[in-house]
Amino acid sequence: MRSFASLTRVLLLAVALSAACPLSATPIVIVGPALEDAFEGSDVVPGLKQLLGPEYLAFRRNFDESAVPVPLKDGGLLLDGWRLGFPSHHAAAVVVYPDGTLHAAYYNAEDRAARYFSTSGGLQHRALLVWAKRFDLPLDQSHSPHRSVEETPRASVLAVPSLEEQAAMRSVAAASWSAELASGWNMNTEVGRVLGEATKQIMDCSAAFSLVPKPAGWVPGWAYVAQTSVQIVAYVTGASAHRVYRSCVIATASRQRSFIEFASGGF
Repeated sequence: MRSFASLTRVLLLAVALSAACPLSATPIVIVGPALEDAFEGSDVVPGLKQLLGPEYLAFRRNFDESAVPVPLKDGGLLLDGWRLGFPSHHAAAVVVYPDGTLHAAYYNAEDRAARYFSTSGGLQHRALLVWAKRFDLPLDQSHSPHRSVEETPRASVLAVPSLEEQAAMRSVAAASWSAELASGWNMNTEVGRVLGEATKQIMDCSAAFSLVPKPAGWVPGWAYVAQTSVQIVAYVTGASAHRVYRSCVIATASRQRSFIEFASGGF
């Protein structure tokens, strides 16, 4: 399916942009592409228009920009997006498979409900159900045109750092997102890796920020996060408090949220 070639380009672009190091005093905040740009040259957008019908426009309005694509262990790829400036109030997500199967959902805060769509027998995809949990929806208000199927979660085989290392990683997650979100995440090695990538993106975006010491160097992997957590928390907290650089933290947290949630769940 042409969609996977397109999304591979998106993934490569995300890696390239995260490695960029702006030198100006004003941060260069990298945001993900809009829906059509993310799936340019593929069959995904026409497929979504056919699947959602008259509700496609409502879905598309919630895809002004997107997060880091999340490869799922079952071979699918999830991309979630949101309306510009309103990631917690107007959001959407799509799961794509090589055979052309599509699953989609969108959420608007005023409706207090998520709507789900699928090309495979009307089943709600588990990844979309996990995505929707961030909106704290009422249990009796799915408002879905399809029936819901809860699959049994797969047990994660990722290594688990020591309790001290997990606490250090959780403090970094709390600084970038919130203590409430971080408390519910499983601090495995993959989550640590995502935290490291997010830390690098924040430092690159705020390269000119020097009110507090920047963590020394950067090494891929969870161990770097655990070992330098105190410095990372100080830096991220300082950037968050600075009017100019706060956007670096907010943008990175939005783009990496799905990635860290699915890493926590072992998807």
